[in-house]
Amino acid sequence: MKNNILFLFKSKFNLNVKGNNIERFIKRLKSNNIEILNIKYISKNEVSIKIYKYDYDKVIKLKTIYEINIIESYGIIKIIDKSLENRFMILFILISLISLYIITNIIFDVDVITNDSKMGKTLLEEFGKLGLKKYNFKKNYNRLQEIKKTIINNHRDEIEWIEIENIGTKYIIRYEPRIKNKEEEETVLRNIVARKNCVIKGINVSKGQIIKNVGTYVKKGDVIVSGYIDLNGTIKDTVSSTGTIYGEVWYKVEITYPYKYSEVTLTGNKNKVLVIKILNKEIELFNFNKYKTKKSTSKTILKNNLLPIKLVFQDQMETIEINENNKESDIIEKSISLSKDKIQKALKDGEFISSYKVLNKIIHSDSLTLNIFFSVIEDVTDYEEIKKYEEIVE
Repeated sequence: MKNNILFLFKSKFNLNVKGNNIERFIKRLKSNNIEILNIKYISKNEVSIKIYKYDYDKVIKLKTIYEINIIESYGIIKIIDKSLENRFMILFILISLISLYIITNIIFDVDVITNDSKMGKTLLEEFGKLGLKKYNFKKNYNRLQEIKKTIINNHRDEIEWIEIENIGTKYIIRYEPRIKNKEEEETVLRNIVARKNCVIKGINVSKGQIIKNVGTYVKKGDVIVSGYIDLNGTIKDTVSSTGTIYGEVWYKVEITYPYKYSEVTLTGNKNKVLVIKILNKEIELFNFNKYKTKKSTSKTILKNNLLPIKLVFQDQMETIEINENNKESDIIEKSISLSKDKIQKALKDGEFISSYKVLNKIIHSDSLTLNIFFSVIEDVTDYEEIKKYEEIVE
């Protein structure tokens, strides 16, 4: 096996030999122990022979009146020749691969997911001191565990656990705050009032006296649940009313939508890609999630002043192209859908659109305007502070 491998890497030449009495020349080669690996007769006075490179000097000494040219080389010498011939491209690829390895193993962003901006800033600083910061190399699993343990030990009273997630070239850090037992603060005495004009659709009260019923129309500021507890016309106690009131409120939305519409929007998906640019052609290296359409910004890493080739680092953002040619029925459907989405984005859990109606439509040459009425069930709970009633009858 070893001899076979060595044989494959021995350098060889394919020679073209011209001259009279070729057979005599072949015999001279053999008599001088020059091994002929292959021979092909082209004509009476021309032949192609393959020999080992180390026999080439012997052949030149014996050629006398013969014309000898190297047609092709084989083995390691061919590899060397091809490598020298393409040395710039090989160097370029090697640099690209090294750059790709470095880039994919460097962290470009560290994000702490928290509602406590002060704690988030503190954690970023502490993680940075431990090496978990922008433009540093990624850490292995064991090092990440050590960092997590150190941070938790430094914040025993504030942090229950920490999770560090590596997504591409970004670290996302999540943590669970430790729950502290707090002494109950003095409760503010209050009424529950309507936050908006509405018809009451739901009352869920755990403390306080209900004075408005479901189905009642109330104006903004009207008391729905009183903090004064009344018994037979006499105030017996003052409490902090607690509960949730749902009411039906109304919105009128005006929307104009064109018959012909085109738009390019970002999906939010992003990619960092190493790209070889040759003239106007782009070759993306190791990108297994290519976008059909995208916007990108490029930063040149390497370029060759002699050749039209350069290596760039691209920030790619996936896009969606929308091209519409709408009929009136399409516009009405899409306008209602967009209006619904706009309202629903502002709603909280438990709130919903109960009904809608197109009030009117105005036709233009290039668009259609709709006025749409929406009925929405919302949390209309609001509070007003009250004073303790002093004249409590025993």
